[in-house]
Amino acid sequence: MAGEPRMRWRGEPSQWVLEQITDGGVLDLSGQDLGGEIPFWVYRLTDLRVLWLNGCGLTGAIPPELSKLDKLNVLGLSDNQLSGVIPPELGELSELTGLVLNGNQLGGPIPWELGKLAGLEVLEMRGNQLSGSIPWELAELTGLEALDLGGNQLDGSIPWELGELTELEVLVLSANQLSGTIPTELSRLSHLRTLGLHANQLNGTIPPELGELSELTGLVLSSNQLSGAIPAELGRLSELTMLDLSANQLNGTIPSELGGLSRLTQLNLSGNELSGAIPSELGKLRQLDLSDNQLSGSIPPELAKLGALNLGGNELSGAIPPELGELGRLWYLSLHDNQLSGTIPSELGNLGELRELNLHKNQLSGAIPPELGNLGELTHLSLSDNQLSGAIPPELGGLDELDALLLGRNELSGAIPQELGKLSELRVLGLSENRLSGVIPSKLGNLGELETLYLYSNQLSGVIPPELSKLGELETLGLSSNLLTGAIPVELGQLTNLTILGLAGNRLTGDIPVELGQLTNLTVLWLAGNRLNRKFPFDPRQLTSLTELWLD
Repeated sequence: MAGEPRMRWRGEPSQWVLEQITDGGVLDLSGQDLGGEIPFWVYRLTDLRVLWLNGCGLTGAIPPELSKLDKLNVLGLSDNQLSGVIPPELGELSELTGLVLNGNQLGGPIPWELGKLAGLEVLEMRGNQLSGSIPWELAELTGLEALDLGGNQLDGSIPWELGELTELEVLVLSANQLSGTIPTELSRLSHLRTLGLHANQLNGTIPPELGELSELTGLVLSSNQLSGAIPAELGRLSELTMLDLSANQLNGTIPSELGGLSRLTQLNLSGNELSGAIPSELGKLRQLDLSDNQLSGSIPPELAKLGALNLGGNELSGAIPPELGELGRLWYLSLHDNQLSGTIPSELGNLGELRELNLHKNQLSGAIPPELGNLGELTHLSLSDNQLSGAIPPELGGLDELDALLLGRNELSGAIPQELGKLSELRVLGLSENRLSGVIPSKLGNLGELETLYLYSNQLSGVIPPELSKLGELETLGLSSNLLTGAIPVELGQLTNLTILGLAGNRLTGDIPVELGQLTNLTVLWLAGNRLNRKFPFDPRQLTSLTELWLD
C-alpha cells in the first residue's frame, strides 16, 4: 500500500482498496499500516465475505456497525491495539464461521450473544484482557472446532457445558484465573487434539475420564493446583505426543502406563510431590523432565532414546548409569540436587550433542573424567558441591563453546590448567572452595567474555596476575582466602564493570592502589586479613555504589 495517503482511509474506500477485493468477496489488508480506528467505509462493503485486518496498527474500539456486514464468513482483527469491549452485536453475523481477535487490548466480558453464531467453527480471542466468566452459551456453538481464550483474565469455573462441543479439536483456556475442578464432561470431546488449561488456579484431581480422548496429541495442565495421583488412564491416550503436568501438587508414583504411549516425545512432571522409582518404561521418550519431586531409587539405564533428561531436585541415589553415554541425541542432562554417588562415568564423554551437563550437589567422588573434554557442543558444565578429587583435566580447555564452568566446593587439587585460558566464550568460572594450589594462570586474562571469576578458599599462591585487568566484562572477582602475596596490581583499576572485589584473607602487602578509586560500580570491597598499608589513598566516598567495605 505504498503511497496510499492515510487520510483517505477515513472517508470513501479508495480505488486501491476496491481493487483488493477478490471476486469471492475477500479483503485482506493484513500487515498494511492503516493506523487509527477501523475506517467507517468498511461498513459499506456489504458484500464482503472475508475481512482480514490483522497487524494493521488499528486502535480504538471494535465498532458495533460491523454487524451490518451480514454476509461475512470470517472476521480477523488480530495483532492490533484495539481496546474496549467486544460488541455483542457481532452475535448478529449469522453467516460467520471464523472470529479471530487475538493479541489486542480488549477487555470486559465475553458477550453471551456470540453463542448465537450457529455456524461458527473458529473462535480465538487469545492475548487480550477479557474478564468475567466463560459464557455457557458458547456451548451452543455445536460446529465449533477451535476455541482459544488463553492469556486473558477470565475467572470462575470451566463451564461443564463445553463438553457438548463434540466437533471441538482445539480447546485452550490457559493463562487465565480459572478455578474449580476440570469438568469430567470434557471427556466427551471425542475429536479433541489439543487441551491447554495451564497457568490457572484449577484444583482437585485430574479426571481419569480424560483418558477417553482418543485423538488427543497435546495435554497441558501445568501451573495449577491439581492434586492427587496421575491417572493411569492417561496411558490410553495413544496419539499423545506431549504431556505437561508440571508445577502442581500431584503425588503418588509415576504410572508405568505412560511408558506405553508410543508417540509420546515430551513428558514434563517437574515441580510436583511425586515419589517412588522412575519407571524404566519411560525410556522411549525424547524429552523427560522429572525434576523437583521426591523420586528415589536409581536412574534406569533403559532411558535410551532421550534428547533431554532432567531429574534434578529429587532423592535419587546410586551411581550414574554408564549407559547414559549411549544417548547419542542427548543435548540436556541435569541430575543436580540428588544423592547420587560413585564416579562420573567416562562414557558421558561420548555425548557429542550435549549442550548442558549439570551434576551439581550430589555425592559424586573420584576424578573428573578427561573424556568430558570431547563434548564439543557443551555450553554449561556444573559439577560443583560434590566430593570430586584430583586435578582439573586440561582437556576441559578444548570446550570452545563453554560459557559456564562450575567446579566449586569439591576436593580438587593441583594447579589451575593454563588451558582454561582458551575458553574464549566463558562467562562464569567457579573453582572456589577446593584445594587448588600453584599460581593463578596469567592466561586467564585472555577470557574476554568473562563476567564472574571465583577462585576463593583455595591454596593459591604467588602474585595476582596484572593480566586480569584485560577482563573488561568482569563484574565479580573473588580471590579471598588464599595464600596470594605481593602488591595489589594497579591495573585492577581498569576493571570499570567490577561490582565485587574480594581479596581478603591473603598475604598481600604494600599500599592500596589509588587506581581502585576508579571502580565507581563497586558495591563490595574486601581487603581485610592482609598486610596492606591501612591508609586509604583516596576518599572511599568516591566509590558511590559501595555498600560493604572490609578493611583491617
